[in-house]
Amino acid sequence: MLTWLSLLPALVAIPVAMITRRVLLALGLYIFLGALILEGGWLPDASARMVRTVWQVATDRDNVLIIVFSLLIGGLIGLIQRSGGIQGFIHWAEERWLNHDPRKVSGLAFLTSMALFIETYFGVLIAGLVALPLFDRYKLPRLRLSYILDTTCSPKCMLIPVNAWGAYIITLLADQGVASPAWVLVKSLGFIFYGWVAIALVAVVALTGWELPWRLPVSEKIVGDLPHFGTAIEPYPQSPAHPRYLWWPIAGLVGSALLLLLVTGDAPLAIFSAVLVTLIATVIYFRLDDVLPWREMAAPVREGVRVILPLMYLLIFAFSVGATTHALGTGEYLAGTLRGELDPLWLPFLVFGIGCLISFATGTSWGTFAILIPAVVPMAEAFEVSTALLVGAALSGGLFGDHCSPVSDTTMIASLAAGVEPIEHIRHQFPYALLGAGVALVLYLIVGLAMV
Repeated sequence: MLTWLSLLPALVAIPVAMITRRVLLALGLYIFLGALILEGGWLPDASARMVRTVWQVATDRDNVLIIVFSLLIGGLIGLIQRSGGIQGFIHWAEERWLNHDPRKVSGLAFLTSMALFIETYFGVLIAGLVALPLFDRYKLPRLRLSYILDTTCSPKCMLIPVNAWGAYIITLLADQGVASPAWVLVKSLGFIFYGWVAIALVAVVALTGWELPWRLPVSEKIVGDLPHFGTAIEPYPQSPAHPRYLWWPIAGLVGSALLLLLVTGDAPLAIFSAVLVTLIATVIYFRLDDVLPWREMAAPVREGVRVILPLMYLLIFAFSVGATTHALGTGEYLAGTLRGELDPLWLPFLVFGIGCLISFATGTSWGTFAILIPAVVPMAEAFEVSTALLVGAALSGGLFGDHCSPVSDTTMIASLAAGVEPIEHIRHQFPYALLGAGVALVLYLIVGLAMV
């Protein structure tokens, strides 16, 4: 359905999320309105389609793997928290590096998140678990932490593509007949201007404490009032609380994920298997090293899963939004409407702009990639423009929505990790995302003039 009606669910749901601060309501409204449009306004069929969409998404093989490994990551983090590994690392960092400097606390959050590029959710949650107690102790705003976690989350995975992100983009490029998809991806990294600008901007905020003087209003209740992951699980009193109880599970997860990605080429399966193997290995390691007795193993894993579980309902609805958007043809409508007859110099600028609109409306960077890459590869050939340039612009546009859309899953994860409400986080982060997008647009225009 390539008509303006494909935009209606997003035009309604996004303001509802912003005004009511109820993300699940907005997601459900998006899915229902999409079903209503697809069924021609007939309410019984629309209700049935909505239920069917959610069920199909919840039982899809890749989505099930994502949901299960997200829950297992919660269990792994719960186990690490119970072992005292997080507290051991915090104590080590305070003694060796922080020196009671609040700017170094923000810097620690930034560097920790950037270092964990192998999997989005794990990196955000671990960095949040490490940094949040320090942010509260040094009376730093939690919204700054959520901004650091969210803004580093997707760009680091795209700019260091030795992970599921890289495998996914290579697959999309190969499907379009690109001769050397891995090399095209490598060449495109320099053109992901929004990702580089976002990382540079968040680094300035983290390392200097500078913040934008203009921002959207946010609620004052978010600082210090909401529960977060670390409050649910207390460290075991008899544990040595050594930082290696954090380092070794992280090293195990990163190493096994890289190996399984190379062996299987199946990103969801590889990450799921890596998390499962790491969880089992961590249980054995903690017992052999006398960190935790057997009777103390199950409870923190179960509690970690319980903490993550409410987020999985949001993820299922977010995935359902993606399926509804695909059925409506929202991305294709935007791309087709805005493409038209163009001077080639505008192509990078326009591809990025379209990507921003699609990712903001759909909340999914991967969905935006799936829509735009099949369009930009033949476009590059037709206009005799660098494929790497247009692919970089498409990837850049997809990242934008991850930072400011109320229906983005990474937005929800970062909010959970920082102990803030998702909508308050979006209101705080939105001006930074707009600034980054504005700078990226100028850069794409300059590159278009220089290279086209």
